[in-house]
Parts: sequence; C-alpha cells; structure tokens
Amino acid sequence: MPRGALQIGAAPPMTEAMLRPFAFAPPAPALNAPPLPAPALIAASELDDCLALADPTGSALPAPAVQAAERAMVLAEQLTRPVDQARAAGWRCAQLLRLGRHADVLVEAAQAMQLLGRDDSLLLERCDLMRVITLSACEAGAFDTALDTAHELVRITARHGQDGPALSAAFALAATFERMGDPWQAVRLLSRALADHGGGAPEMPLLVALNGLCAISISIMHRLLGTGADEEVEQIQCRARAAGEQALGMLAGLADPAYEVAVRGNLGEVLLYQGELAASEPLLRQALRLARERGLSAHAWRVQVSLGDWLLTNGHPSPALADMNALLVAMGGGAPQQTIIRAHQVAYRACRALGQAHEALAHFEHAERGERRRMVSQLRAQSQLFVTRTEAQHAHWLAEQARLDAQTQRERAAEFAASAERDPLTGLGNRRHLERRCGEVLPAAQRDARPLALAQIDIDHFKPINDQHGHAAGDRVLVELAQLLRENMRAGDVLARHGGEEFVLLLPGMDLDRAAEVCERLRERVAAHPWAALGGPSWPVTISIGLAAAPPYELDTLLANADEALYRAKREGRNRLVLARPQSAFGAVPQGS
Repeated sequence: MPRGALQIGAAPPMTEAMLRPFAFAPPAPALNAPPLPAPALIAASELDDCLALADPTGSALPAPAVQAAERAMVLAEQLTRPVDQARAAGWRCAQLLRLGRHADVLVEAAQAMQLLGRDDSLLLERCDLMRVITLSACEAGAFDTALDTAHELVRITARHGQDGPALSAAFALAATFERMGDPWQAVRLLSRALADHGGGAPEMPLLVALNGLCAISISIMHRLLGTGADEEVEQIQCRARAAGEQALGMLAGLADPAYEVAVRGNLGEVLLYQGELAASEPLLRQALRLARERGLSAHAWRVQVSLGDWLLTNGHPSPALADMNALLVAMGGGAPQQTIIRAHQVAYRACRALGQAHEALAHFEHAERGERRRMVSQLRAQSQLFVTRTEAQHAHWLAEQARLDAQTQRERAAEFAASAERDPLTGLGNRRHLERRCGEVLPAAQRDARPLALAQIDIDHFKPINDQHGHAAGDRVLVELAQLLRENMRAGDVLARHGGEEFVLLLPGMDLDRAAEVCERLRERVAAHPWAALGGPSWPVTISIGLAAAPPYELDTLLANADEALYRAKREGRNRLVLARPQSAFGAVPQGS
C-alpha cells in the first residue's frame, strides 16, 4: 500500500461536511534570514499563495485547494520550509475529506503525520489531522483506526484544556459512534460537550458541533420514523431544529463553502419532517444550488433525496419518482450508502402512491438490502471495537460479548453470501441454512447445558390473500413479515423461511417461558401492523406460533414438537401462541377460525 501505514476498507463517501475547525497563524518569517535569490523569491511568493488557497479555514473550493496544497508541499520542500510542508500535507488531507475521498485521506495522512512529528508548536495541526483521520476512517469502515485516533485526540485535547479543540474532538468521536450504529450515544456525547465547551469555543468549532448534532439527530429520526415512537421523534426534531437554526444564524459570519450547504440541507430536512413545507423548500433548493456550484456531489445527492421527499409530501409522486430514478442512475455505486437507501425509500413510497406494485417492491427490496448490509457492518464494528457502553464494571463482559458477536456476524455474512442458503424473495435463510446453523448451535448448547427454544410461525389464512389479492400481494406480505421478524432478532438467533408461509425462529439461550414472552410480543406486533396501508389485504394479517424448547437438542424433534403445537394453535382459533407442554395456551386471543 503506498505510504501504507493505515489500512482501510471500501466505503461510500461521506454525507456530511466534516471541516477543519482550528485556525492557524501564518508562519513567522525567520529573523535575520539572508535575502533570497530572485527565483527563490518567486517560489516563496507562489508558496504563500498556495498555502492561502489550501487553508481549510478559507473560502476556496475543495478541488482547487487540494491542487494548491500539493503544489505547496513541493515548493516548501524545495525551499526547505518543513513547517509549511507539514501544514500543506495536513491541509491536503482536510480538503480531500471535504471531497469525500476517504481512501486517499488515509493513505496521505501517514505522510502528513510523519511530517508534523511531535513538535509542540504544531500541536493544533496534528490534532486537526487526527480529527480528519478519525472522520475518514469511520466513513471508510476502518473503525479500529477511527476509535483509536478519536480517543487519543480526546485525551490530548483534555490535557491542554482548550474549548475549541475539545469540542471538535468530541464531535469526531460522536461522528464515529453514529457511523457505527449508535447515534443515541453520539448525541449524548456531543450534547455534553456543547454544554461543557460551547460557551468558550470559537465560532467554527461551535458551528461544526451544532451542525453535527442536527445531522446525527436526523439519523435517529430516520431510524424511528414509522416505529410508533412519536413522542421521542418529536423531541428529536425539536433538538435538531434548535441546533440547525443556531448554526444557520452563524453562517453569516463564517464564509465556508461546504457548511453553507450542509447547514441549510440539514435544517431543510428537519423542517420537512416537521411538516413545515413552505419553510423547508427554499433551504433545500439553496443547498442544492450551492452544492452543485461548488462540486460537492455527496451533499447535492442527499439534498436531491430530501427534495424528492418534499415533492412526495406535497402530493406529487410522479415527479418525485422520476427524480429518484434519475438520481439513482447518476449516483451509481459511489454514493453514500444512506443516501442510496433513502432514494429507494422515497421511490418506493412514490410507487405505492401511484399503484405501481412491482416497481414499489423492487425499490423496497433494494432499500431493505442496503439497510441489512449497513446493519451487519455496524454490528460487526460494535462487537469488535466497543469496550464499554454502559458501566465500567461490565467491560470484561462486553469484550467477551463483542468477540462472540463478531464471530456470529462473520458467520452470518458468509452464510448470506452463499445463494444456496438464501430465500430469494425474503432474503432470509432457507431450510439448508437452518439445518447447517442448527448443526452448529445445538451441539454447543447441549455441551454447555444452555437453554434453547424453537418457534414455528405460520401466516393465518394466507391462501385467501393470494386468491383475492394476487400472488404479488402475498409476496409483499411475506417480505414485510420477514422484515418484522428480522427486526426482533438478536445477533445469535437463527431465522429461516421454512417453506410457503411458514418461518422458523431458533432462540439460543432462552428457556420456554422467556421465549414465549418474546413470541407473544411478536404475535401482537404482527396483528397491529398496518398491512392494508402497505398494499396487503384489507383484513389484519395474523400469525400462529408453535413453540418448543430443548432438551432434546435435536432439530427434527424440536421441529416436530413445535409443529404439533402450531397445529393446535390453528385448531384452537389461530392468532395465538401454543407451547409444547401441557399448559399450552399462552395469551390466546381468538380471532375466528
């Protein structure tokens, strides 16, 4: 790997502006320095011009700033000005970050860090480069590098006690938590840092932190919308709006080409979710125009998705769908993963509004696959790297759990990569997948005498759905149910489509009573799901569940016991859970036969 100190993984470019928050004084001229010859004077003048253009605290666009930084490095080396060479190297990385070229950042940062050395006079430059490394590493999926660098940055800034660097370090760590799938921890960390350091921080670090708080809050909103957590969503929207409006008010005094886009785009999206369409549109359109003018493609794509959502909310599904289809083609595979997912989600909703069932299902499946890939990546990163997220006394337990979860996630990723073990409609494992995983899980559970439960789940009255609404509607019900089941799984659980409308869920570590509570909650959630709004049948879709527990630790026996309990659930009225033991009815809610 060139200059290869940092290892990275493939990842899409960033979606948020992560800019350099520190301001640096220009280098002081050397005292009593001999006069330079004419060519050297010309080179020195060119170097100063290049440094001014490359400085991320200026207003230059990122692409020409990268070129200026590269030229400045050459000139500084020729003129034996190592401090300027080091600064130019660090600034080049900051500008590459703005462009979303994270792989390049991690390659070039190794040389830049070496040039900056350990000189205390370059402490702020070194801290800013560490912030840049953190943000690019977490975007590139190199979370080990991101967390190690962010924690070291927090330690360094804490020792020096400056509000601006401390706030920027907290933002870098919070951004890493968000990319690893824990935006709630990120919001707590950043809110605390703003309370502790926001009053004394310079304007630029404060703007970065406020915009970051707004952006991370939007990430939480994306996760919670449609889950029924309306009160929490409303609180998050209010927090995001307050941070975004404060950041917008600061833009007048801070001419920054990327944050002028990011702040408007984020606040416009929050206002859209709050239903303030008239206030949202001008912000989004300003952000899109500025992003296009300044070559900030990732920002432009994100804002285009928000504008598509705006069109859809205003009752214009046809142009919204056309815009999303064109955007997905234009983005290709190099766009931020979350932007691609959101574009498919907007297109899916537009197709539903237009009654285009086949196209809606295709967009839904694309979005679901993207969410699953992101979830697996984030879970693997968490299991490998999080040391403690609750109490310090649980650190040892968390480390062991991370090791086990990492192993589980690697196995699951390998399983789903093998098409022979995947159901093509739902994306779940099939019978072969179930048999192979049970061949691993059951012997281990028996050896350690751990509890284990197996549930057979069957959709009630599935044939009338196909007969009266068509097989496409039946397929949508199967896909939606698979997603509901997946959302209620733990990392070590095994879920498979066992055939037709039947699913099997293996719950390692759960005894019969605890597994019954989980299955009953799942049954209630399915019954309360808005199936008609999703293009399904007009009547509620319900499930019957038969539940068995080990011992014995044999798949055939567990399936037979669960199947017998499922048969009794059907016979006793459906929409109920029956356990494979004498007191078999659990929380039955008769819904008719």
